[in-house]
Amino acid sequence: MARLAHYLMASEWRAALIASLLLFLPLLSWAGASVVALYALRRGLEQSLIVTAVPMLSALVMAFGFGDSAMLLVLVITVVLAAVLHRTLSWRAVLVVGLGISLGLVVLVGALYEETLKGLVVAIKEVVVPPAQLATLGVDEATVDAWMASLSVGALSFLHMVSALFALTFARALQAQAYNPGGFKAEFEAVILSPVFAAGCLVLAATGFLVDPWMLRFSPLGALPLMFAGMALVHGLTGMRESKGLIIMFYTALVFFTPYLLLLLALLAVIDAFVDFRTRARQEPPEDEDE
Repeated sequence: MARLAHYLMASEWRAALIASLLLFLPLLSWAGASVVALYALRRGLEQSLIVTAVPMLSALVMAFGFGDSAMLLVLVITVVLAAVLHRTLSWRAVLVVGLGISLGLVVLVGALYEETLKGLVVAIKEVVVPPAQLATLGVDEATVDAWMASLSVGALSFLHMVSALFALTFARALQAQAYNPGGFKAEFEAVILSPVFAAGCLVLAATGFLVDPWMLRFSPLGALPLMFAGMALVHGLTGMRESKGLIIMFYTALVFFTPYLLLLLALLAVIDAFVDFRTRARQEPPEDEDE
């Protein structure tokens, strides 16, 4: 990974062209945003204009020429978050700014993908809860439509934010491998939310289910910072034990039990914000220490 980072950093135009090319590849489009983020993290936006502008132009062509605005949104969000991380050196600040961006993203996604989302809701409803079954259960079809439409907007916005965060995280890992070996591991394992922010995210995540169907679109986005912090907590605790086996087991379980483990991670992140499990673990005396 260090060689890849040095290769990309050796030439701005080469990095810009590689990033632009990657944006057009469906499975690797996030990597294009990572290349731009690498420069923004290393040099700052002011000194990364070429590497930022050329891929941005490609993303604009995709958005207005082909009607696919996904990568433009992901690229812009990734660049903004990279700039925040470059200036603050704080993942907590990244998550706070990211939450603010995601709240506006919900409105934008709802407008850009309105027709697509309507078709998606109809297709899902036909498979999961057919109208005939709704009538049998005595459930109001309009209410179900409102819930599903709101959740669809939130889920699509969530995917955009996850792509941006993943691109930024990968870029940060590349940067650390090349210029500060071990730095990303220590930085990520130390991520912990403030109690106020964690509580706010929990309220936002729960509001859609408890208050109004329209608010459901914000639930996945409120949960995202908690999930990120929860994964940092798992890495931090397993890192203290220096056990790669535990982290492999965690990600294996995450593949098979994704919804349940993500919910658990979110709840652990909220608790961790108040009690700080990692600090407590460091303060515990060794088990074999004489009393």
